[in-house]
Amino acid sequence: MKKICFLFSIFILSISASFALPHVTQNVPDFSGQYVYYRDYSFERESYIGILCYDESTYAFRYYAPAIIEKKNPQPEKNIHILFTIDSEKEDLELTGERIVTSVTPEDTDFVNYIHDFFYEMTKRRQNAGEVVSEKQEYQDYEQFGGMVTLYFNPLIPIFNLEKIVSVDKKTILQIITAGQLVASEDESFSNFTGIAEKFKDTTHKFKKNKKAKPENIEYKAGENSSVLKAKLDSSWNPAAENFFTLNNVAVFTVNEVTSPMEGKLDILKRRLLLGNELVYPNWQNQKIESKNGGTLFTQISYHAESNSYTYDFKFIRELDPKTVALYTLTVFAGAYTSDKKYFNAIIESFE
Repeated sequence: MKKICFLFSIFILSISASFALPHVTQNVPDFSGQYVYYRDYSFERESYIGILCYDESTYAFRYYAPAIIEKKNPQPEKNIHILFTIDSEKEDLELTGERIVTSVTPEDTDFVNYIHDFFYEMTKRRQNAGEVVSEKQEYQDYEQFGGMVTLYFNPLIPIFNLEKIVSVDKKTILQIITAGQLVASEDESFSNFTGIAEKFKDTTHKFKKNKKAKPENIEYKAGENSSVLKAKLDSSWNPAAENFFTLNNVAVFTVNEVTSPMEGKLDILKRRLLLGNELVYPNWQNQKIESKNGGTLFTQISYHAESNSYTYDFKFIRELDPKTVALYTLTVFAGAYTSDKKYFNAIIESFE
């Protein structure tokens, strides 16, 4: 199976390494390397703006627009990446330094200024929103986007907790596209993002259920005092480890027990499960979060830039005690999942 990343070591994060914007209290803190990208509809051309948090005083912003290839109005690709340092002790946003990472021309001045304004204005809007403990809406004056707008906030989204901005005439001006977590200094997921296709086809990965496969009940126990975690597969699945299984080069299933010192901070784990990693970009516009079987099921469609492929990602967590959760993951190439949704959905329903 082509590379599909599963990160277990990063799930447990140290509270001391968390950050937030100046004078912003966050229910779910930011951690180094978390980023978010928005589709910015205030531009006539397809445009994205991304924000990356390094620490409480260092942020990166990137404006990206793909090239327009047409005879009447061709336009080159735009890629403007700026690194900012700020004074985190100041009540208002105050820049202490900046470095433009990409090459720019005098024609890019408006884009550079737009990034500056976006940083200042969005920080102010987030401060005005106060605590974001759950999803909430704020009706605020935002001149950069034409006046009075509705801002939708969600604590599971990094940095600004912003999901989208909608105008008074109900038009979406800004909307989250993807969010992720850099896993190493050489991880180029943030700087390499170029968008996600709204429609896609996977004709490469097909799946047909083996009718001769025998049902197999999977049981996994992480330790002597751990709970027994169960699921139902069949003999088509190959065990790579006691809690790790692959299917015909099209799917991966894992089950694990995650122990965290952060009692009462389940939302930190929830956010981490929603974030992409290593050139994998989950599409936040079509994801689902639902209560199911006594736990929470996360469903996403993710774009894998390295292999130019898409997967359906299912992650299920159930709290076992205040510091321990059961974690099930099922990742299936899009073509295989759509070939037999009933087969894979039955596996999801079996998590217990």
